Amino acid sequence: MIRILTSQTKSGLFFCLSLIATAFASNPKASELPEAYIQFEQTTQELVRPLVALMEPGESTLPMIGPASDHDLMADELESFSRPCLLTALWLQSTPVPTDRDAIGLDREEVAKWVRDALVLGTNPESPKFWGHLRNYHQHGVEMAIITLSLEVAKEQLWEPLTESEKQQIADWLKSMRGSARYWNNHLFFGVLTLEFLRNNGFEEPEDAALLDYMFRQLETMHQGGGWFIDGSNQSFDHYNAYAFHTYGMWWALKYGHNNPERTKRWLAWSKAFVKDYAHFFAASGQHIAYGRSITYRFNALGVFGLAAKHELDSIPYGEMRRICRKNLEFFMSHPITQEQGCLSLGWTDEFPEMVEPYSCAASPYWASKGLMMMMLPPSHPFWTEDEKPYPAERGDFVHAIKAPGFVLRGIDGEIELLNAGSNISLGNVRRYGSANWGRVSYRTGNGFNITHDASFTPFDAALTVASSDGKQRYGRNSTFPIHVGTDYISYMYSYGLREDPFITQIKSTLFWNEGWTLCLNRVSSQSPSVFNFGGYSIGSNDPSSLVSKTTELYSIASSEERSVAVQNLSGFTSLAYEERLDNKTPRLNIRNPYHKVPVLRSDEISGDNLTLAALMWTGVSKEESTPWKVKSGAKGHWILEHESLPDWEIQHSDLPRID
Repeated sequence: MIRILTSQTKSGLFFCLSLIATAFASNPKASELPEAYIQFEQTTQELVRPLVALMEPGESTLPMIGPASDHDLMADELESFSRPCLLTALWLQSTPVPTDRDAIGLDREEVAKWVRDALVLGTNPESPKFWGHLRNYHQHGVEMAIITLSLEVAKEQLWEPLTESEKQQIADWLKSMRGSARYWNNHLFFGVLTLEFLRNNGFEEPEDAALLDYMFRQLETMHQGGGWFIDGSNQSFDHYNAYAFHTYGMWWALKYGHNNPERTKRWLAWSKAFVKDYAHFFAASGQHIAYGRSITYRFNALGVFGLAAKHELDSIPYGEMRRICRKNLEFFMSHPITQEQGCLSLGWTDEFPEMVEPYSCAASPYWASKGLMMMMLPPSHPFWTEDEKPYPAERGDFVHAIKAPGFVLRGIDGEIELLNAGSNISLGNVRRYGSANWGRVSYRTGNGFNITHDASFTPFDAALTVASSDGKQRYGRNSTFPIHVGTDYISYMYSYGLREDPFITQIKSTLFWNEGWTLCLNRVSSQSPSVFNFGGYSIGSNDPSSLVSKTTELYSIASSEERSVAVQNLSGFTSLAYEERLDNKTPRLNIRNPYHKVPVLRSDEISGDNLTLAALMWTGVSKEESTPWKVKSGAKGHWILEHESLPDWEIQHSDLPRID
């Protein structure tokens, strides 16, 4: 019988330091392990704990409470085993922290035995607990790959104790990956990892080498330079670079790279470059930019650091790497990110299932398990023993341009802003999710953005949006073409509208920045009368009474108890209003808080060529910095703005119109 001790705080998960201290006081061997290792191991164990409570003998799945995906029940049930399996495997293979068994309440061998038994039941076609067979483009291909990854991670605990007939049964279930259709994006890696596992464990077929080389060559066409990959048919650059391409690439190199040394060298070089860039995505608070799809995977973003350390890539110092990982974990673990069973919930900083994509189900957040890959490092590794060092957001303000994806990352008083000039969103994803997770003007770590419950309506916040001619659709940008990506400014072009809508509006947006402010300059050509909206950042709160605002002409500041947002017209907008949720009469929209307020500038109905819409947006905590700017000089091509507490802001660009 598996024993479990439940410990709870308001978040359901925490670093149980007091429990550790009590246990260690009576166990001197604990002092032999680095303090950092102890902390991460205990965090991993706390994440495993609620899963163990759901492990019932004779079952091949975990009965997690939560919504279903748009796959099918069979896929969701398999996810409830496969994704937590990786977390469990990482914990099982880690060096145990010497503690009193009764204080911790988890027995590793009992947990490992349940996983092995469930694996045998789930892969047995004659069992009522059978997970089912793989079909073309089916989710099972994803979950098969993570199972192979888990079996390699904890091979001694999960694979080697199996009998030869059990291993053969599992291999027979996995072999359907040969020739199975995969989406033309990071999903090709699932075929790679599954076939390499079979080859590595004695179940190779003659065609495997050719299949693997083909899939790898397809993946390599997605590399756009500097270690950055476009996600195939999704057409996007986002966290899947970390979640998938580099996590899987480094994992492949670690376990199977001996099969192709040249490819290994190439992929590790890409990963080294990527990790250097990726360190700029993390704020001083530890949180990373909420951007793109699948952000409910939360600390999945950390997997690349653990694997980079395993490969000794020397991309960034180990002390810097560990500090990013520690603070990111602490950020999420300090928030209520669990559901009623204590398992990871669907959401970002709390349980908010409505924000996730339809392919997610109750167990999907356990892709976060990849973020704990550093648990494969022995306690003696310098990742654990070197002193922590500050990472970019902690070292001071910065501007970091990444040309391949069209990104500019800004560090502002410890927060991070992402400006995106290059990431597209495929038509299929626009229809399925909307474009807002990629197509906003700006993303900031201190603010939670708003979602939409209708993919045809782009949210107002931090975006330039326009209504279709019949008013039935509010467009954001999706297909985007970068023009200039630099540390001075960022510029890109795009067009609003879909193929079945005769509405066409072409935009060139150029962004400039100064302290917490971002200037969005838009050159517009609209073939039909259109009303444009420019929304500031969404300001959220758990207390609607704390959300207050003040409007002066075409400037607004809105505040919560913690921070503020501001928006100001410079050219082309004629009115200002608020989009808000201040009670429970309408569905929640903000990913961080149940209540929100967004100041929105609006134009008159306009049409024609070479129209200009220009506005400023700001967010932060400084009341002095949030006050409006004045136009000191508004000559064509050369503006000078003045501020009561900031130095003059001089901007030069050929698209700047004359303003008063």
